[in-house]
Amino acid sequence: MTAPEEIVLRAMRLIVKKRLWQSADASPQTRLLAIQKWRSRTYLVFDIAHDKYDTNLGHLPEHNQLHVLVAHFSKKKAAYPASSWVSQQVNHDVAMLHNANGYDVSPPFVEDHTLGAPPTYRSPRDISLLRVKYV
Repeated sequence: MTAPEEIVLRAMRLIVKKRLWQSADASPQTRLLAIQKWRSRTYLVFDIAHDKYDTNLGHLPEHNQLHVLVAHFSKKKAAYPASSWVSQQVNHDVAMLHNANGYDVSPPFVEDHTLGAPPTYRSPRDISLLRVKYV
């Protein structure tokens, strides 16, 4: 199994190769925000050079508007801008993970659906704070 940090580096190389990220900084700062494990795949959400992202406010929809790019690593490697629906879903899921994990937990958040039971959270925030509108 490949470590999440290595996958983030591979994703960044692919994103740069596909010209989806253009910056004078050849290796921008990245921060792993969330890992969501399912039986058939694992999703990683990481932040690229977004120094204004405040993890203390990440549970609020108006403060969780990450620009989303998709990178796939299976039989074929692919990277592309996310659709509006996927972008909203990713931002919704990240906000929900902020809520579910509470005030005392910082990213990266891990949500594992492979254990045969729904994920549990020790000290969730008020998830009613989240109201996301889908297009």
